[in-house]
Amino acid sequence: MRHAQLKAFHAVAVHGGFSRAAEALGLTQPAVSDHVRKLEEAYGVQLFTRAASGVSLTDMGRKLFAIAERQFEAEAQAAELLSRGRTLEEGQLTIGADAAVHILPELARFRLRHPKLSLRLVTGNSAQLLRRLEDFSIDIAVTAERPPEPSFLARKLRSDRLVAVVQRSSKLARLREIGFGELVRLPLILREEGSMTRRLLLEEAARRGLAIPAAIEIESREAAREAAAHGLGLAIMSEGELVPDGRLAVLAVPDWGTEMEEWMICLKSRSALHVIRSFFTPEAEKAKEKP
Repeated sequence: MRHAQLKAFHAVAVHGGFSRAAEALGLTQPAVSDHVRKLEEAYGVQLFTRAASGVSLTDMGRKLFAIAERQFEAEAQAAELLSRGRTLEEGQLTIGADAAVHILPELARFRLRHPKLSLRLVTGNSAQLLRRLEDFSIDIAVTAERPPEPSFLARKLRSDRLVAVVQRSSKLARLREIGFGELVRLPLILREEGSMTRRLLLEEAARRGLAIPAAIEIESREAAREAAAHGLGLAIMSEGELVPDGRLAVLAVPDWGTEMEEWMICLKSRSALHVIRSFFTPEAEKAKEKP
């Protein structure tokens, strides 16, 4: 059974005749008649009783009409849903960020433009978020790592210096800055494997031929900040991740020029999805709205 045949049958039943059905479908009457005839012949059934006064449904036709009504109602609902998705009146956007602070301004602007969309924000380190992008559990990632171009699209959000944070009551808090060589000899709070701040610190130490003594390893930026506030050592963060905290003092590392970048990333294969494109390239969406 072809969809066109069922659609022709349904139109004839709704409009009470082949001529009116043909007009509604934008087809010729012979084309509609042919669809219905082939449907009846294919299954050896009679769906309409034909008379000079018009057509009426047989018992089989009434049963098929009830099924067709449900199918075409479902199709209409699906089309309406997809239309709302196209205009961003319905749907969900899931964003993964290694630091929510970097993406909150973008989220706020997007929310103003599309208040009916559901937004979900999850966290993780750079490596975790790239894996979640690849398995489609998030739509967009905001990370400090820019992945290879062939599979991903990336837009740079910002670039910030790396600094050390320490408990404000510590003697080190009296300093405004600290050299990298001295920094790595002090008790450090390291992020977990996959963290970009950890990678940059270890790469710089290796480049200088410096060994890092025993350090505390803690998952998550927030936990590392709390550990520093409790005097467990120095935590390395980017300036863009700092939040006001009276328990902490910030030390610059003037001889360490490495900066932490933040990138907005999506899979190239999914970049054409309207909800992703609208968030990833808001300038293009604004241009479309101009008369």
